[in-house]
Amino acid sequence: MKKSFLLILSVAFTLGLNAQIRYGVKAGGTLSNVFITEDGISESGNMKIGVQAGGLLEYSFSESFALQPELLYVLNGTSEKDGGANYTLSFHNIQLPINLKLKFGAENLKFYATAGPYLGFLAGATTSSSVGGIRGTVNLFAEEFRDFLKIRRLDFGIGAGFGVEVSKISVGVGYQFGLANLTSVDNTSLKVGTFNLSVGYFF
Repeated sequence: MKKSFLLILSVAFTLGLNAQIRYGVKAGGTLSNVFITEDGISESGNMKIGVQAGGLLEYSFSESFALQPELLYVLNGTSEKDGGANYTLSFHNIQLPINLKLKFGAENLKFYATAGPYLGFLAGATTSSSVGGIRGTVNLFAEEFRDFLKIRRLDFGIGAGFGVEVSKISVGVGYQFGLANLTSVDNTSLKVGTFNLSVGYFF
């Protein structure tokens, strides 16, 4: 038992010595939708265009394997049209994805795939409407609207993606699916799915 424990410590120490750390930034666009299930009936709205931006850290254990945590601002949600009225539901998220990253290719041209969980916090939630040229926005966390959709602030889910790195520049696409129910309304489930396209730079 003692020898096994020492062996694990030795391997962990060796990996730590061989690890390389890179810091970077990334920014891009999102294409998202909200999936609502109410009393067993599921529906979704139209796709909404948003943005994402933030920083990342790549902790490489080898040339082909790394751990990549990120800290991002992500704007997602959904939109809907009803006659001459347009409605938009927007979520302003602070997200912490933690991805395993597999890389392959030449030194200055690598392809990669990522997968892992994320934890999110809804810093804001708004609904906007445009009817006959009249526009308005409502903060769903404001006291007078808090019970409208009963939005929860804590989000979590899983994501996956792939991309290419050319020297210090990376371009990637991915998809995140929220596992958390973002509403506390009875017999109702609200979850968000988000496609993303981003460009990153490592220092």
